[in-house]
Amino acid sequence: MRQETSSHAVAGGPPDAPHLGQLAGVPFRPVFIMGSARSGTTILYRLLTLTGRFSYVTAYHLVKYDEVLANHHRGTTEAAKQDLTELFRRLGIGGSRFDGVDISPDFPEEYGFALSEGSRLQISPRTLPRFLELCRKVQVVSGGDRPLLLKNPWDSRRFLYIKQVLPASRFIFIHRNPGDVVRSMLQGMRSLLRDRNPYHALLARFYDRLMESPWRVGMTKLLFTSRFGLGTRVVAWQVARTARYFLDNVRSLPDGDHISVRYEDLCQDPEGVVNRVLQFLGEEENHEVPYRQFIRERGARRGDAGDGDADAVLRRMQVKPYLAYCGYEAE
Repeated sequence: MRQETSSHAVAGGPPDAPHLGQLAGVPFRPVFIMGSARSGTTILYRLLTLTGRFSYVTAYHLVKYDEVLANHHRGTTEAAKQDLTELFRRLGIGGSRFDGVDISPDFPEEYGFALSEGSRLQISPRTLPRFLELCRKVQVVSGGDRPLLLKNPWDSRRFLYIKQVLPASRFIFIHRNPGDVVRSMLQGMRSLLRDRNPYHALLARFYDRLMESPWRVGMTKLLFTSRFGLGTRVVAWQVARTARYFLDNVRSLPDGDHISVRYEDLCQDPEGVVNRVLQFLGEEENHEVPYRQFIRERGARRGDAGDGDADAVLRRMQVKPYLAYCGYEAE
C-alpha cells in the first residue's frame, strides 16, 4: 500500500506513540453490523451514522491511523483531513463513488482494513489488541459516550468469537436474498480486478500487492471467471457458509443482543428500519435525516454469460432453512 509518510512523524516512533498510554481502560460500547459483503452493510452503516447517535470508524482513522491521537491533541485534525482530501484528489479518488456513496475523509469505513493479516482482515487472537486500540482511539477523538458502530463483512462468520472476547457487543444482522448477493459480489470482484481501484489499494495492502502482479491478477480472475459457472460456485460457497453460520449460531446470542433486518425492507422503508434499529439500541430517533435520499437500491442483477443460475447453485448448498428464516422462501 503506497502511503505518504506523515509530515508529523517523530523520531523513534509514530506521532501517536506518546499518547497510547491514555487508551488504557477507555470504555466503548461496540455495535456490530453483520452481513455478507454486498448484502447492504454499507448503506445501513451510512444511514445509521447519519443519525448522529454513534461514533464510527472513518477513512481518516484508517489512512492516518498512526497520528489520529496526536492530531487530536494538537488540534490539527481538520488540517490532516484536508491533507487526506488532497491525497485523494491526487490519486483520482476525490469526488469518486465507491459502493454507491461519496468518498471523503469522513466516509464510514470497515475496521477490518486496520487488522491486515495477509488477506484476512478479521478479529482474531492476533489482531484483537490492534482492534481494541483502534476502537479506543476512535472513542477518544470522537468524544462523548455514544455507542461505537462497527462494520466488517470479513467477520460475518465470527460473531460468537466476538461475543466471547467482547461480552458487551450487540449485533445488527442485515440479510439480502442470497442469489442477489452472489451476483452482486461477482460484479464487485470483477470490477476490482478489471482496473486497479486506488481507494481500495490505499486501504488494503494485499489488494495493492495483488494488482502489481499480472500473473496473480490473471489467476484470481480465473477463479472468478464466468466460464463453466466457476465464479458463481466459488462465491456461492462463501455466501452459503455465512448463511449457515448465522442460522446455526444466532440462537446462542441473548435475544436482547441482536436484531435482524433485510436489505429489501431497508430500501423500501429506510426510515422505518433505521428507527427500529435505534429503538432496539435504546437510542433516540432522528427525524431530520432524509434517509430516502441516500438509498440507491441494487436491483437483482443478471449474471454474465456462463455464470449459471446462482439461485439453483445455492439451493444445492443447503440454504433453504436460511431462506425460510429470512422470508425469502416464497420469493
